[in-house]
Amino acid sequence: MDSKCAIYPLRILWFGHRDVMHPRAGGAERTMYEVSRRLVRMGHEVTLATVNPGSLRGFEEISGIRVIRVRGNVVAHLRAPRIIRRVGPDLVVDDLAHVVPWLSPYFTDKPVVAFFRHLHARSLRGQVNPLEAEVLKLVERQYPRMYGSSVFVTETETGVRDLVSLGVREDAIMRILPGVDHERWRPAEKAGRPTLVYFGGMKDYKRPWLALKLLRRLGDSRLVVVGSGSSSATVMRICEGLGLCGRVTFTGRVSDEDLPRIVGSAWVNLHFSQVEGFGLSILEAAACGTPTVALDAPGVSEVINEFGLGVTAGNLEDMAGKVQEVLENNGA
Repeated sequence: MDSKCAIYPLRILWFGHRDVMHPRAGGAERTMYEVSRRLVRMGHEVTLATVNPGSLRGFEEISGIRVIRVRGNVVAHLRAPRIIRRVGPDLVVDDLAHVVPWLSPYFTDKPVVAFFRHLHARSLRGQVNPLEAEVLKLVERQYPRMYGSSVFVTETETGVRDLVSLGVREDAIMRILPGVDHERWRPAEKAGRPTLVYFGGMKDYKRPWLALKLLRRLGDSRLVVVGSGSSSATVMRICEGLGLCGRVTFTGRVSDEDLPRIVGSAWVNLHFSQVEGFGLSILEAAACGTPTVALDAPGVSEVINEFGLGVTAGNLEDMAGKVQEVLENNGA
């Protein structure tokens, strides 16, 4: 593709709750960054407006992308109208990776794209208290009304079906598949002994502790757990309780340079999330030559089975058998 835009350059404003520098950044933030930097390369001007966790600069430029960070989730939403006026965008993207919407259609007459990742109603349990979960589910059901004249973008057929179930017209939905940077995510030399990797996120709905329960069913394999988050303490406590700490390495958050090497050296990538928009880590692992074995879940099973990126299992016992089969096929 030509490095410059074939149409007139656009001024694009993208609202999201985190950016790629956030300490809890995941697949949604990596997608936002990769798409944005390619838009910049095409000649467009891109501004990301996100929430500042308190440890990042309020203004920063990353790969040509202007990043505005506002302290606090509530304050960030309240400042959205001001940010729209300040940036003066030709196009706004409201990223719905986190359930609370940005409501940009109420503050601009320019086109707004609603980026729908997955149905949050499936993943709220355990993340927030029951009352808050019901309120957030109600908010999510209002998306069709809030974004009535907008185009919804989603990454999977599961996302399309979920939007339709919320009441969004199918002709207002566009499915766009994500991608990965093959200069960064590429095959690496495999570890000398059977090694599993988990880098799918340390949140309760991702169920990272199941990696430990799976490891207990597998002979001499070792496990590398990448990342940190709200579930980290639970996972470490379970590891100690199962007596597996000698076989598990916790890396915490790693650099962009180290992550592909760690994933590429593993024999199998593990995935336990209850729901995903696409499951970008599955695609990233595949680019590194590492197949994924995952528990069946909306979004996850579709991606793995549609693109042949690994295998899925109905329960943990079944998953252990499939992981063992992959390990044996690789010479374990």
